[in-house]
Amino acid sequence: MASRQISNVPALGVGVIYNSGLEPLLRADPALFDVLEIEPQTTWIESPNHPGDVRSRPEVLDYIAALPGHKLVHSVGTPVGGSIAGVETQLPLLRETVAKLRAPFASEHLAFNLTRDSFTGFFLPPRQTAEGIRVYTGMVNKLRDALGVPLAVETGVNYLRPRPDEMPDGEFVKEVVRSSGCGILLDLHNVYCNQLNGRQKMEQFFSQIPLDSVWEVHLAGGFEMDGFWLDSHSGAIPDDLLAIAREIVPHMPNLKAMMFEIFSSFLPKFGLEGVKEQMGKMRSIWELQRLAELPEAPVSKPSRIVVSGPSVQEWEQSLGNMVIGREPANLDPLITEDPGVSLMRGLIEQFRASMVVGVYRLTSRFLMLSLTSEVFFTLLKDYWSRQTPRQYAASEAEAFYADLEARNLHLPWFTKILEFERAAMMTTLDCQPRVVRFFADPLPMLNALTDGRLPDLVPQEGEYEIELTPDGPFAISPVVE
Repeated sequence: MASRQISNVPALGVGVIYNSGLEPLLRADPALFDVLEIEPQTTWIESPNHPGDVRSRPEVLDYIAALPGHKLVHSVGTPVGGSIAGVETQLPLLRETVAKLRAPFASEHLAFNLTRDSFTGFFLPPRQTAEGIRVYTGMVNKLRDALGVPLAVETGVNYLRPRPDEMPDGEFVKEVVRSSGCGILLDLHNVYCNQLNGRQKMEQFFSQIPLDSVWEVHLAGGFEMDGFWLDSHSGAIPDDLLAIAREIVPHMPNLKAMMFEIFSSFLPKFGLEGVKEQMGKMRSIWELQRLAELPEAPVSKPSRIVVSGPSVQEWEQSLGNMVIGREPANLDPLITEDPGVSLMRGLIEQFRASMVVGVYRLTSRFLMLSLTSEVFFTLLKDYWSRQTPRQYAASEAEAFYADLEARNLHLPWFTKILEFERAAMMTTLDCQPRVVRFFADPLPMLNALTDGRLPDLVPQEGEYEIELTPDGPFAISPVVE
């Protein structure tokens, strides 16, 4: 059933997950990419004063639609591996994106990031049981109906140890596909991570999933940390993973696209030439896909599992609580004693910190220089212990600095730099001009922070103001009463 949904979709080719850091390469060599995959939520805006009030930017969508090549839509905000639906307001925006980009199918993660009372800030592994399959089948069907196109589910990375009360990874994916009729986005680097981290061997995983239901493949790079191989999208595809891809890709008769993933934060170090080299390697694999016959799938009996552990909802609440530093909903030792939990907690904290620093860069730098980095991160950890993650960076940063303002820190420049960056953010969001007043000339301070230091001289006192406009740049002038 899954393969029939896209039987008329032509092969799209080799491409990349879009981010703005790739723009120079897109302009210089557009023929390098047959297809671009868009993660819509990364282009949307949430008002920090109204969490959940998310809107798209038509001009951004128009721009992406006009870029060369085919387009695919990969949602990163409505995962289907949980019992709690994502933010309902995202569904019309997703459907609009799919229609505007003429995407022949869409994809989403077979994972969860919501519990009854919090957003986890990270895609967490689903409960791999018969109950889970029933729940996730309903979520797949709901999202597919909302988008109006066929849907593929991404095979996820799972940093937890295998459990005796769950299905093997490949068998679980197979059963979700069989039950829902969806396709598979086979993230080969995720499956590679799972093998290196002690879950299922890739060969066994491939033998269990229906390869004719694989519509798309993702490839990426990672690195080792704390005894785990991370799905970090940080650079070159490992050579041994490329070798595995060469072996398995020819056995996917309905493969439509093969995408390279790299986070924008790693692009400056990895370089656009590095991306170009990866695309060449992937294209050589893509060209192999029609050269081999699909092997006959082995007949195997499903694993017999006696489920005595947590239900789907208990699993979500316990794991979701633990990765954000709360007490688990139940004391299942297979969760509470799993080293993967502390790893995910650390990754979530790193991500939350990066959102704060990315939005309020100068304010964060001022605090680190004035109080030391150790004190700054102590303040962050205290905030994390009392506040759950936010999905959008602006909301996370606003919540953290609202928390700091309540502490009444005796740092005069802190409040003014924060006011300036907050006004700049709001002007970007609502396109309304703003004026920020200072008690001294702000330029020496702002220039020094931009350079990563505090100013050598204390700025001269006096009344100054900065006018912020949507088109920028800002203008600084003395206040004349």
